[in-house]
Amino acid sequence: MKIADPLGTPGAPQDTWQAMQRRLDEADQKQPDMQRARLILVTDRQGDRLHAGYAALVTLGQGEGETAVLSAPAFGPRYGEAGQQALTELVRWAEQAGLATRETVLSSGDYQRVLAEPDAQEVAALIAASNPADPAIYTTPLPKPEDGWS
Repeated sequence: MKIADPLGTPGAPQDTWQAMQRRLDEADQKQPDMQRARLILVTDRQGDRLHAGYAALVTLGQGEGETAVLSAPAFGPRYGEAGQQALTELVRWAEQAGLATRETVLSSGDYQRVLAEPDAQEVAALIAASNPADPAIYTTPLPKPEDGWS
């Protein structure tokens, strides 16, 4: 598996999403059949979607030609409204492209380490540990704190 350096800037949702879009558009040009591709959202929080932050991992191809496109952690409500908007756009893009959406939860230490310097073995383990996820979990507007949720 080929793994590029993480795209984007930690905590910068729009910059990171734009970097991912450019890279995925390039991949789509080279490999128009994205049916085997997957979007895996990587987080260090479980059961706390109101405060979750995500990095994105998109797998392209398969076998020895498989490529992993990884983002910096910059998606989700942890990074404010811009982070939630970027997460929604990413997941909707994946749905439109026909990608399966999955999620992996890592411990905080593993989350920081794997995203800083990913290696093939760790990324393969991250992929293997991922679980199917309903895209609506990430695209449904979150309740506002004044609604009594937090």
